[in-house]
Amino acid sequence: MNKGEEQTNQDSKWQDRIWVLSVAGQAGLFIAFPVILGFAVGLLLDRQFNTVILFSVLLAMAGFGGGVYLVYRWVQTTVKKHLADRQKED
Repeated sequence: MNKGEEQTNQDSKWQDRIWVLSVAGQAGLFIAFPVILGFAVGLLLDRQFNTVILFSVLLAMAGFGGGVYLVYRWVQTTVKKHLADRQKED
C-alpha cells in the first residue's frame, strides 16, 4: 500500500466516524422532540382538566415510543442508502 492509498483509507475512516456521530446526534433529536412536544401538550391538558401530571407523563411516554419508532425507520433507510453509496464508490 503506498502513501496515497493510506491517506485515502484514513480519510475514509474519519468520514465514517463523522457520519456515525451525525446519525447519532440526529437520532437523539428525533427522540427528544416528540418527548418534549408530548410533555408540553400534556401540561396544557393537565391545566385544562385540573389533573396533577397524568397527561404530561402519558404523552411524554407516547412521544418517547413514537421517537424510537421514528429513529428505527430513519436509521434503516439511512444506513441502507449509505451502504449503497459506499458500494458505488468501490
